[in-house]
Amino acid sequence: MEKIKKLIKIVFSWEFIKQVIMFGIAGGTTSIIDWGVLAICVRFLHMDSMVSNIFAFAISVTYNYWANAKFVFDFDESKGKKRVFIIFVCLAAVGFAINQIVMFLGNKVLGYDPLIVKVAGIALAAIFNFFSRKLLLEKKKAPDEGPEA
Repeated sequence: MEKIKKLIKIVFSWEFIKQVIMFGIAGGTTSIIDWGVLAICVRFLHMDSMVSNIFAFAISVTYNYWANAKFVFDFDESKGKKRVFIIFVCLAAVGFAINQIVMFLGNKVLGYDPLIVKVAGIALAAIFNFFSRKLLLEKKKAPDEGPEA
């Protein structure tokens, strides 16, 4: 019961709410870049949607790392910035795999428009990305620090 109370206190803290909002803004701008590159590749360059999705990911993940490091998370760089970036990209790759599975199922199997399916892929990947980065990359606060007021 104590753990549940602590979790509720964290989730409803201003620090957590602010972080979720900033993640949403960073993710929103990343999604615009991701979706825009996909749209250009599919609609104007007539590239395959799966190949286009890979290209869109490569461009957007670079921007997303910068935005997350600058505005969202206080990454624990005690083991080096390079290692943090590599872990970030690996986690993003898992999020991308989630996105690709959704793209494959929605577009290739079910036949829905890839630009609509992309929205669902982005949403599922975003949930994974936020919590994986928070748990694996963010600096751990000392027990007496607690959430900021």
